[in-house]
Amino acid sequence: MTDSTTTMNRRILVIDDQEMIHDDFRKILTPPDATTPDFDSAKAALFGDSRPAPESACKLPAYELDFAIQGEIGLQIFESALAQKRPHAVAFVDMRMPPGWDGLKTIQHLWGVSADLEVVICTAYSDYSWDEVVEKIGNPDRLLILKKPFDTIEVLQLANALTQKWTATRQAHATLEEVSRMVEERTRDLETARDELVRINRHVVQAHQAAERANRSKAEFLTNVSHEIRTPMTAICGYVELIQNTCPPTREFCEQQLPEYLSIITRNSDHLLLLIDDLLDLSKIEAGKLEIMRTACSPFNIIEDVRTLLSVKAADKGLAFDVTYKTPIPLSIETDPLRFRQILLNLTSNAIKFTAEGGVGIVASLDEAHAEPRLRVDVTDTGIGMTEAQMTRIFQPFTQADASVTRRYGGTGMGLAISQRLAEMLNGGLSVSSNAGVGSTFRVEIATGPLQGIERADMPPQENAGTAPNPAKTDVRLDCDILLAEDGKDNQRLISHFLKTASARVTVVENGQEAVDEALRAMSEGQPYAVILMDMQMPVMDGYTAVRTLRERGYKHPILALTAHAMTASRDECMQAGCDDFLSKPIKRDALLKALAVWLKRQSPAVCPS
Repeated sequence: MTDSTTTMNRRILVIDDQEMIHDDFRKILTPPDATTPDFDSAKAALFGDSRPAPESACKLPAYELDFAIQGEIGLQIFESALAQKRPHAVAFVDMRMPPGWDGLKTIQHLWGVSADLEVVICTAYSDYSWDEVVEKIGNPDRLLILKKPFDTIEVLQLANALTQKWTATRQAHATLEEVSRMVEERTRDLETARDELVRINRHVVQAHQAAERANRSKAEFLTNVSHEIRTPMTAICGYVELIQNTCPPTREFCEQQLPEYLSIITRNSDHLLLLIDDLLDLSKIEAGKLEIMRTACSPFNIIEDVRTLLSVKAADKGLAFDVTYKTPIPLSIETDPLRFRQILLNLTSNAIKFTAEGGVGIVASLDEAHAEPRLRVDVTDTGIGMTEAQMTRIFQPFTQADASVTRRYGGTGMGLAISQRLAEMLNGGLSVSSNAGVGSTFRVEIATGPLQGIERADMPPQENAGTAPNPAKTDVRLDCDILLAEDGKDNQRLISHFLKTASARVTVVENGQEAVDEALRAMSEGQPYAVILMDMQMPVMDGYTAVRTLRERGYKHPILALTAHAMTASRDECMQAGCDDFLSKPIKRDALLKALAVWLKRQSPAVCPS
């Protein structure tokens, strides 16, 4: 096998009549000191965090770019590269390039020279339908469409995947040629060589089919995530605009519409956070890094909490919602209550979402037929149901029953995949039985742990039955000095407001260097801050460096990290830097004040008056 077939070809041709598009490709594919983001950096790009890529990031592949402003020029560059035996693997081709060839004609000429070229059509308009494109130029397996304005991550993914695909195709061809040569040279082993060729071909086809399935799933997932994020963002932005435009506000607006608008904003913000949490959970599960924290907990409390949280949602749709305890169940089990509750909320929310009339039910029972007892909970509905084929797909990540379900009901296809894996991590499982048009039953089973001496009951204790009161706002009086290191103006105002309403005296600095200087000044004057709230991503000096510097200078008072990263690794990194606690953004008032109250109780009266 020659070097030309084994070496990765990362030569890319960009044909677009706008120089600014050329500049965009240069910035994306050949940035100075480029790195490929690891998981945290990809998350930062997705959610707008400006944190630089960590030292663990991998270097970006060295792409070699050629540019043309017209199709005719692009063809000349392409042919010249072929003559020099330096072919392009991928071409990004604009659809509209007046006054010369349009994108389709350019692609026809390019493929007329070499049919191996991978092509991405870049366009902001739908000049041709997909069927028209395929009819005119064919070869749909080497043709993708990238909508303008395009996303940096999409361009990186397309460039990386298609150059690898181009090289893999050449390698496959070279492999087949090598096998054929061996067959010709060794005729006495013809049968063996033929069987080997069949085996290789089968693996190539399987790999190609697997890649196509993965590409389809990924494309559908990205589409669904985009829809799921944009939907609540539309409500949030829209209702914020309504509030801003109602100026001056009327009494009727303040008493009636404003509370409703704020409730809608809060509900959609929570939906976005749940979506982000699902993305993080699935990534941690796939990486084998999700932690299960088993502790004694009441299954009655968890089930009744789910009933209380979702009964209003069911009532809004006119659905009956019943909880039944089929057998006596233990008052206490050993499991991860957070993850068990997450599974039940997911399954019950799905049941309500996919049910238009009838009802939803939760049936709990104890199964002692196994070596280890299991708590069994069936979530039933009278909704749309599923076929056998649909049931084989629903537990795959990023997948729903079919595209029509996604269009009608929304969702990303992560919830059931996460729930099944969580159930397995709780030493149980998740299964489904369903009939199309009749309804579905999802059965989750989790291990209970030892039950010797554990009392059982066939209904919740009276104090827990159907009660999950809304938590009251935390009433904390801080009455102390707090240093807030935060570079975001909006966050400065918000967090300062939370603290001042709790009677704290707040000093705000905008970067880690200012935080170090101010903290050491106060300490040297014998009036140290009771607590420092340290954002970990700041200019001049970041929070990690600032905390390490303070600890090296002998600063022993509490420092609480504020960060938009919620992964376990992020928490560990903050603790290793010297932080005492960790609060993830967006910051909730009650969580902030409760955390501060805990740390303030540990301080001397000189630092924090009672």
